[in-house]
Amino acid sequence: MSMAIYWDLQNQKLVPSLNSEAAITRYDFVLRDTLPVVLRVVNWQAVNNVPYVVTAIDAGKSIKFGAKASASYATDTEFLFSQATWTAAGSGTTTTYSANIPLNTAALIAKMGTATSLDCKAEFTILNATNGNELSTQVTFRIIRDVISGDEGVPSSEYDVIAQYIDDSGVASVRLVNSDGVAVGLFKNGAPYVFILSTGLWYPLTGTIQDGIPVPAFGAGEAI
Repeated sequence: MSMAIYWDLQNQKLVPSLNSEAAITRYDFVLRDTLPVVLRVVNWQAVNNVPYVVTAIDAGKSIKFGAKASASYATDTEFLFSQATWTAAGSGTTTTYSANIPLNTAALIAKMGTATSLDCKAEFTILNATNGNELSTQVTFRIIRDVISGDEGVPSSEYDVIAQYIDDSGVASVRLVNSDGVAVGLFKNGAPYVFILSTGLWYPLTGTIQDGIPVPAFGAGEAI
């Protein structure tokens, strides 16, 4: 599901829908999310029940979005997160512009630090290849610290220390798991596997016979 954004270019504001002229001044989002957005550019019209109608931006122009920390945007030279590639679909009053806004950038995560939230000044603009930005609209993106950051430890009671499973090739396997749910040992097809950090893969330790002497050998690496 995508988030719907309605952009009133004439009045340089974002609105909740085609039926509302109320300006949106802030959105709250969660750190490390990827935000799918469907943007509609709208024109104001003097109709009480439906004050807006969807339109397309002029040919030769494009949409650009970027955000910096509200407290330092005047001096920051890099975006914390941005998006300059918007995919157009439809035409006329059915025109939409779709994109993913990444809230998982290294710059944003570093800027958040240990804070519980971070206010960012975000700006949508129409990019004119001849004259640069035009009809820019600003809004606050408040980024909330995430609960699931991807590196949490989980109580060891949630993991079986020795886990039997069937791999993607249908081979019965056994792995040893530590208290963080991370595999620390792997056995299958009668062979122990060795993890190599530089590749992130597990390699079976097997053997061959050369000149009548057993010689250890590694097989192809596998992900688990």
